[in-house]
Amino acid sequence: MTITELLYTGRRRTAAAIAILLGRATALERHDGESRRLTRELEHANQELEHTLDLAAEAQTEGAKQAERLKLLDQVSTVLASSLDYQRTVSTTAELAVPAVADWCCVDVLVGNEIKQLAVSYVDLPGLRRYSEVRARYRIDPNALSGLAKAFRTGEVVFAPEVTETLMLQQSRSPEHLEAMRAAKFRAGMVVPMVARDHIIGVLTMASVERRLDEWSLALARDIAQRAAIAIDNAELYQTAVVADEAKANFLATMSHELRTPLTAIIGYEQLLGEGIAGGLNDGQRQQLSRIKANAQQLLALIEEILLYVRVGAGHAEVKLEEVHVEAVVNEAITVVAPTAGHLALTAEPPGPALTLRTDRGKLRQMLINVIENAVTFTERGRVTVRAHERGTDVVFEIQDTGIGIARENLERVFEPFWQVEQRKTRRFGGTGLGLSTTRRLAKLLGGDVTVESQLGVGSTFRIVLPKEPKQQ
Repeated sequence: MTITELLYTGRRRTAAAIAILLGRATALERHDGESRRLTRELEHANQELEHTLDLAAEAQTEGAKQAERLKLLDQVSTVLASSLDYQRTVSTTAELAVPAVADWCCVDVLVGNEIKQLAVSYVDLPGLRRYSEVRARYRIDPNALSGLAKAFRTGEVVFAPEVTETLMLQQSRSPEHLEAMRAAKFRAGMVVPMVARDHIIGVLTMASVERRLDEWSLALARDIAQRAAIAIDNAELYQTAVVADEAKANFLATMSHELRTPLTAIIGYEQLLGEGIAGGLNDGQRQQLSRIKANAQQLLALIEEILLYVRVGAGHAEVKLEEVHVEAVVNEAITVVAPTAGHLALTAEPPGPALTLRTDRGKLRQMLINVIENAVTFTERGRVTVRAHERGTDVVFEIQDTGIGIARENLERVFEPFWQVEQRKTRRFGGTGLGLSTTRRLAKLLGGDVTVESQLGVGSTFRIVLPKEPKQQ
């Protein structure tokens, strides 16, 4: 082989080797690029995973905080709803905030033009105890431009994530108060108004010593303040209603006693005149005395009804249990009401002499008289029928009439005191409006109840249900 051929063959082999080497280098370069790409994707996936795990951890933490918040608010609602005592509700509000939200909590209310501290609660730290004692001694200026007074005027929340010296100087009421505030070493604080029925009824002030108060703490404080405001407002309304009810009961009792004294004298003098003590009477005079007696007796019955209502409402009615024959007590009640029934058919369906129950005979008799009189009063024509029967462990007394009836929306209102189907000043039917209310109270006192079914223009059926043997006296 010639040199030229050798050179040509060598070049071809060299070129082939170079090509192979270049191919391998390219393949290696491609593989290296693919490795770098895979590495970058893996790093990105790891970053995404870490971010997802961080979000999951945050969500888990937030979920736990929300669950804790809901559990606390449920406890707050339950505790606050358990009492209608005003002072107890206010004190409970302060106690619920410590230590759940803050280390120190105070409830202030506006009485007239003066801000008064009604309750305070704190963790057992000497500085907080001292500060609470000092704070209670100093009056809060309702015209102050910041802090508690501003919250009362504007309804705005005051949130101080850091209690600075400047803030303490602004809020201090005396050198002693400032010294106590410094000694307490408050770290953060917030003032949250308590609003009920669009009215600021008080302010909830919270502060912390060892913990940090954040937006979550503020949101929780707002929720507590909202629930506390409703509870305190309800307690205040209830207290007002109780005072008004007591005043009304005292007035009714006093007036009834005062009216009964001269009325008793009138009835007594009528009897003396009727017996001829002051001389003989003609028929016309006897007729007038009879009318005086009838109206005096009616007035006395009304007074007795008011007094009974007051006694039962005040819990002064005593229960005397005895074996009562149903037929006998029903006949007694009908005998009392019969003279006022006029042309109405007032009858009783005999329950049988064997039907008895253990109850207060006098109160049962009064209940039957009240309901039968009510039926007679509101029945212009037709009949009033009284029935009694046994139903399980109860005895049911039914008084059915063919009177004017009661609208569906008023079926429970007829048991309210002083309420009648006709509320107009020129109503046709008399009475105090206390008979049915007193009857229901007496029934509950004896372990039973009173219900009614009615249809306008057709009539009503009242049912007095009493246990044959009361569980307790």
